[in-house]
Amino acid sequence: MAGFPDGRRVFGSEAGDMWEALDAVDWRALEGVGPDRPATDVPEVLRRIARADATTRPEAVERAYGDLQDLLLAPGRFTEVGTAALPFLVDLALDPETVLRPDLVDLLTYLACDGDRDGGGVGVGVGVGEADSARAAAWWEQWPRIRRLLDDGDPGVRRAALRLIADRTGPLLERWYEETDLSVRVALLLALGRAAADEDSTESKCAEVRAVLDGLLHGEDPVLRVAAVIAAAPLDPQAAPRAHPMLLEILTDPLLAPEFGEVWYALDCEFPYERNDVVAWVVDLLEPDVTAATSFVTGLAEAGSRIGDAELRRCALDQAWRLLLARPSVAVAVLPLATGLLADPDDDVRYRATHLVAVLGHRAAPQADRLAALLDDPAESRNLEGTVGDHARWALTRIGDPRALPGLVDRLVAPYRDVQGRGFIPGEPRRPDVADVLRPLRAHAGVLLPTVREALRDEVSRAGWLVQDLREVLHAWGQDPLLPGEEPAPYPRPWEPPLPEPAEAEAAVLAYAADGQWRWVLTTALDALARHGRLAPPVREALTALRAADRRHSEYWDYRAVLQDEGIRARIDAVLALP
Repeated sequence: MAGFPDGRRVFGSEAGDMWEALDAVDWRALEGVGPDRPATDVPEVLRRIARADATTRPEAVERAYGDLQDLLLAPGRFTEVGTAALPFLVDLALDPETVLRPDLVDLLTYLACDGDRDGGGVGVGVGVGEADSARAAAWWEQWPRIRRLLDDGDPGVRRAALRLIADRTGPLLERWYEETDLSVRVALLLALGRAAADEDSTESKCAEVRAVLDGLLHGEDPVLRVAAVIAAAPLDPQAAPRAHPMLLEILTDPLLAPEFGEVWYALDCEFPYERNDVVAWVVDLLEPDVTAATSFVTGLAEAGSRIGDAELRRCALDQAWRLLLARPSVAVAVLPLATGLLADPDDDVRYRATHLVAVLGHRAAPQADRLAALLDDPAESRNLEGTVGDHARWALTRIGDPRALPGLVDRLVAPYRDVQGRGFIPGEPRRPDVADVLRPLRAHAGVLLPTVREALRDEVSRAGWLVQDLREVLHAWGQDPLLPGEEPAPYPRPWEPPLPEPAEAEAAVLAYAADGQWRWVLTTALDALARHGRLAPPVREALTALRAADRRHSEYWDYRAVLQDEGIRARIDAVLALP
């Protein structure tokens, strides 16, 4: 093969041999990843990595690894330069003196899966024969040395090397019987369950995997018991619901919580999962069984209150929030969970609980007095936007309680007075947008109108962020969105999409009912059907199914998912009332 000295040669561990071989490669003859990443830069970067030691600045080492990836990886295709560098990467990965060896093993994995940095297991030495023959031959020749990484003395290297066999049940089982380090065993189990489910495994191999997992479910190590449940889920969707009590017992044990953050590794993450991350994983598995999922989350909150674990209570609220955004039916279970934590001593818990209650809307009406008591609560949540009082005020507006009205507009517009505007984490609890709070309050327009117009004047004068939002609110209230004396703009009112023709509206509804893919025309399609006044039987059947579906009809993944879903369902009810 062009570029290799002495053909495809297996290099030894002597440093001199490696550098002599490195210099013997005609790097100029190799095609690089791109014009700005020539193959001739590879030897120097390899030397930078080889020279690094404990005294080298971490940022310099990370930069060298980043440069090497850029020089060798071309997403979606194999490269000549990557194949030429393979023996030297293996030499460095096997050398215990090399800094950040797991990163080198990751690079080997990326090279084996077409340069895709998000690739999973690649089955090197087993499944690369379909690639170009030169590359395949190079990998086959290096594979005896590469597989030594699976027996390396460093658990971090062994965990990284598992990705090289992550889709192969047989090799993973072999490693399972040899491995003793708990952090590697957890990663092995999780990979083993996926491989047995995804691969066309023999019946005997699947039976062997199931036997391993069943044995661990009744074993003494609590972390491995949880890992066995999660690993079994791809093979048996009922594994997590059946293990619900055991999972709850282990994941709420305060003595075990730190251990997860030390040993719970998965092949898709460089760092260990914390206990709360594992909880989220379990909730994902339980979600199809809404009763089991809500019972599990409620159990987390109860345990957190019983043992005084604020972190566990925060975790329970976070998982309740995720379930509520996905399934309307969980509101019945989420409401008592959240209202029970409105007076929690932990600011984070109180913040999340109040936000959840606000999103639940009219269901929270019996909690109006408790919410009113929180209006002046200044507590905040780490990294999240707004205060407990802000969410309590929003909750009261959702209920229709007039105690929310004094100072409401000023509180809503205050964050926008900063020239930097607002900042929030998508998908996380946050202060609602101004229009989302005010638009439904038309019944209180007489009280709020003066302050809304005053806020609009201020926004117009300084070309602020909220001009269009406040005009939209006025329009929704049936008010003139222009200020007195203001010249009409070409489009002074919020843009409203035109209603589609009845046939087009029916097609949009039927398509959404068939594939569940969000269509921005759905709202206007429902409005068009309501105006049309008649409903064809197939459309009625589709809308009946959509109304009964336990999922959010929304394009969003924050509080707006609930608001938009409520609006869609109200429109569906109106259309279904037609003859």
